[in-house]
Amino acid sequence: MELEEQKGGNLFLSLDNLLEILGNPTRRIILSKLAKVPLGASELAASFGKKISRQAIHSQLKMLSDYGIIESYGNDPRNIKYRIKSNLSLRINITPDYYNINYNVSKVDINRENLELRNTGCHIAYQKIKSTNQKFRFIGEKIKEIEQKTSILEKKRNALLHNKECFIIEVKNLMAEQYDESLKTKEQPNLEKEIFYTLFYNPARYFKRINIDKLLDDMFFSEMGPIRRDMTKVNIRHLLRDLTSMMDFLREDEDDWFFDI
Repeated sequence: MELEEQKGGNLFLSLDNLLEILGNPTRRIILSKLAKVPLGASELAASFGKKISRQAIHSQLKMLSDYGIIESYGNDPRNIKYRIKSNLSLRINITPDYYNINYNVSKVDINRENLELRNTGCHIAYQKIKSTNQKFRFIGEKIKEIEQKTSILEKKRNALLHNKECFIIEVKNLMAEQYDESLKTKEQPNLEKEIFYTLFYNPARYFKRINIDKLLDDMFFSEMGPIRRDMTKVNIRHLLRDLTSMMDFLREDEDDWFFDI
């Protein structure tokens, strides 16, 4: 498994690596615990009882640390603690006519200034509260408000995704009505359709200019070796040229392709 270098020189996990890490139940439990309370390796091992050895816990912690998901802190080597380092957001949407994975990493600075209460907009009201119990109630209410607003946004998001799927179904109907016969004469008609639908799944990603490398990634050719990937890229370029001959909103200009919807 390898790390990907992003803009700014930061190293982040690839989506496949993240899914592999989260696919391990022990690592998921460790992350769940560390998200609540910083713990040392011995404390984590004790929480698992005899199900997993301390050596195995160390191995899992090392992997999570190497990939920048957790960090260790403390000056005493006998009392090193671990905590979550990065905020990971992963969404997977799968329906009969739509497939999308959205993966984001927002790096948390070591000084954690971006997580201070003053950035929430309610720190002045909070500072006026004298009782500790009242402060707990205030924070609880704010968290509850956020959960309620998040739930509303999630419902709106689901409704929008439903509408998007309806439009994609209509795109497929138009494709079948207008271009099925033409594509049947091609060597790889399904691949041409896959290219076309990939553009419509995320038009904001390809609007105006089509990035061939991004297109290959979204079509899951990212794990190919460099030679096979280059060969596939050439093939994709030929298929894009075939599609532009049929559709006036897809065009080629000096070996670049443009998606003007």
